[in-house]
Amino acid sequence: MKKSALQAIAAGALACALTGAPAAASAAGLSSEQASAIVGLVQAFGAEQSVVLAVGRVLGLAPAPAAPAPPAPHVPVVGSPYKASNLGFDYSYNAPLFPPTNFGFGMVGLTGGKAFTPNPRLAQEVSWARFGAGAPPTLYLNLNAPYGSAAAIPDNTSGPEACSATSTALEDGEAEPTPCVAYNFGYHAAAYAYAYAKSGGISSPIWWLDIEEANSWAPDTAVNDQVIQGAIDYLNAQGLRAGIYSMASMWKNIAGAAFVPTQSLGGASASVPTWVPIGINDQIGAADYCSVGASFIPGSPVWLVQYEASATAVDQNYAC
Repeated sequence: MKKSALQAIAAGALACALTGAPAAASAAGLSSEQASAIVGLVQAFGAEQSVVLAVGRVLGLAPAPAAPAPPAPHVPVVGSPYKASNLGFDYSYNAPLFPPTNFGFGMVGLTGGKAFTPNPRLAQEVSWARFGAGAPPTLYLNLNAPYGSAAAIPDNTSGPEACSATSTALEDGEAEPTPCVAYNFGYHAAAYAYAYAKSGGISSPIWWLDIEEANSWAPDTAVNDQVIQGAIDYLNAQGLRAGIYSMASMWKNIAGAAFVPTQSLGGASASVPTWVPIGINDQIGAADYCSVGASFIPGSPVWLVQYEASATAVDQNYAC
């Protein structure tokens, strides 16, 4: 093949490579040596490696590129999003007037006191929480065992686990839930809260689970444990870290002192942080608890300590 013909093929191959056009038919008659010489010529003129590879593909030398890598998964927050020693407020669906806007972080209840109930003031309260200078708004949701009208809705107790027992806690309380049904209920309670937040464009670096005796819990702590674990598993599946709000006495009565919920972030095991309400009424006491107090879950770090300056004040919190 004459030099002029090779030059024409080289020019055509380069044009195909730069425009993404299919390979030129005239390239089919090249020997592998001739095709390699053309690729070497393009490379010698300082073309980018991507262009050199594209010319090779046009000439039938280089293999097709590998499929693009899938997008990187969401990396959940592993450390505390709260700056140590910062002060913040938590705000529920029935809290009194908003506190001042000079604070470090704000936490807002997604639910209206129990699972599967919305907080009608959510958008307003999240707008307030965005005034926090030290952390973005964080969210918490209430949990309870599967009793009442929410448990009577089949979609709230069916899947992801295939429960062999059909017993569910009906609205009139005639039946007790099984641990399997409880797991599904907790899983769907978290899914409900997540969808509710997402519909308002609201996100959070950590999702706290509010575990309190004011809500309905089963006499069998194994049932309650599965409600909690199901909610954590759903949040982890969305790439979100979960934490627990409770206190030692309530946790013992509801979950059992020995229960340690598990959590997986990005495929790695992680502890479940705790947010402790200890009934103190000043910042100094909260700071002391961060230094010497123990978590109600063995091995879990304490990230927040709640205190109340007065009976009418919005709950304040100290970041450990």
